[in-house]
Amino acid sequence: MSPVNIVEGCLERIHDLNGQIRAMIYVDEAGALDAALRARDEIRSGHRLGPLHGVPIAIKDVLDVENWPTTAGSRLFGDRIAQNTAACVAALQAAGAIIIGKTNLHELCVGGHDNPWFGKVVNPLDESRGTGGTSSGSAAAVAAGFCAAAIGTDTGGSNRSPAAATGLFGYKPTNGLIDTNGVMSTAPSLDCVGVLARSVSDVRLVTEVLAGKRLSPSGNAHMESRDGITIGVCPDLLGAPIDSTIEISLATMLNHPKVGTIEVAFEDGEAFVAAGMTILQYEFAKMYRDPIERNPDLVGDAVRAFLQDSIRISDDAYGEAAEIRDNVRRHFLENLAGVDVLAIPTAPGSAPRLSDELTHVNGEMVPWGLAGGRFRRWANMLGVPALAAPLEVPNDLPVSIQLAAPPGQDAALLQFADVLTSR
Repeated sequence: MSPVNIVEGCLERIHDLNGQIRAMIYVDEAGALDAALRARDEIRSGHRLGPLHGVPIAIKDVLDVENWPTTAGSRLFGDRIAQNTAACVAALQAAGAIIIGKTNLHELCVGGHDNPWFGKVVNPLDESRGTGGTSSGSAAAVAAGFCAAAIGTDTGGSNRSPAAATGLFGYKPTNGLIDTNGVMSTAPSLDCVGVLARSVSDVRLVTEVLAGKRLSPSGNAHMESRDGITIGVCPDLLGAPIDSTIEISLATMLNHPKVGTIEVAFEDGEAFVAAGMTILQYEFAKMYRDPIERNPDLVGDAVRAFLQDSIRISDDAYGEAAEIRDNVRRHFLENLAGVDVLAIPTAPGSAPRLSDELTHVNGEMVPWGLAGGRFRRWANMLGVPALAAPLEVPNDLPVSIQLAAPPGQDAALLQFADVLTSR
C-alpha cells in the first residue's frame, strides 16, 4: 500500500471524526503528506528504511518535536515551542515513520479525564464511554484509525488504562528501556515511554525502534524449546473486586494447552499502594510546584487540587516510601522465580462512562481512574515490563489483562503474549 494513500486516509478520518472524539490536539497535515510522498518515492527506489517506513504514528503531547508546541494538555506551557526532537521520536523518524500529530491527554498527566482546555476524549468503540488515561488521545487515535500506532507515557498505568478501555495492546516497557530525553516528566522514577497498537507484533516493531535495538528472547524463553508457560496469578496484588466478565475471560485465557499456573504471594500490599502515590505526588510537586504557583489560572482545578495534596508530602515521607518500594521490589521479584509471566487484570471492568468515569463491577459503579494505584502502578514501582492485552467479551466491550515479566525480559514477555493472545 502507498504511504500517501494511508496518510490521506488517516487525515480524512481525523477531519471527519476528531471534532467528536477529541483524540488529536495538533495535526501536521502538510508535513505528514510531504513525508508520505518522500516515503513513497524512497520505497519505490528500493531505499526502504524498515517496517515503519511510511507508517503514520501519533504521539502524546508530552514528547517534543522540533518546532512543534508541547503543551502536556495544559495552558501552563501554551507558548512553548520545542527546540529539539525527543530522542525516541527522532528514532521513529530515522526509521521512516511519519509523525502525524499530537494527542490529547489528562492535563499534565495528573488532571482528570475532563481536560479543561481540550475536552474529554470519547471512546471510538462507544461514544457514551471514555478511554481512561492519561494517554487517552493516543488510544483513541489508534482505535479510530487516525494512525497505525501511537506513543504514550506510562507513570502509573497511563498507557495500559486507555488500551484496556479501547480494546488495544498498551505497553509499559522495563523502566529505562526507552530514552525519555525530550519527554516532559510526571514522576521521573516511575515514567516510561511506551506503545499503543492493535497487535503484539506492532508493539514489538515500534518498541524496537524506540529502544534502538532488537527484542530477541534469550535462552529458554524461546517457545520452540519449551514445554509450556508458567503464569503467576496474584490476588493479593490487587486487593480490589473485579467484574465477573474479567474473571471468566482470564480463566479462558489460562485454559491454554501450554499454560500452567501458580499463585504468587505479595506482602504489604496496602503500604505499597500508598507508597506509590507518595512517590508520584512528591516527584510531581518537585517539578511543577513553582510554575503552577506562579500561574495558577493556567491549570485546571484537578491539577491544582493534586498539587495541594502533593506539597504536603515531606522529604522523610518520600524517603520512607522509596524504602518500601525497594524492599517490596526485592522480595516480590524473588517470588517471581520460576514464573514466566504474571497475569493481572488491567482495570476493574470494561470502558468507563464518559460522564463520570465510573465502570460496572458486578452491579456496582466503581471509579476507573482511582483504580490505577492498585491495578497498574505496581509495574512502574517494580520496574517490570507490562502489556495490557484485550480479551473479547461476547456482545459487549472488551476487557483487559496485563501480562508482566521480570525486569529486562521485554522480549520474552512479548513472545509469551503473542502465544497467549493469538487464539
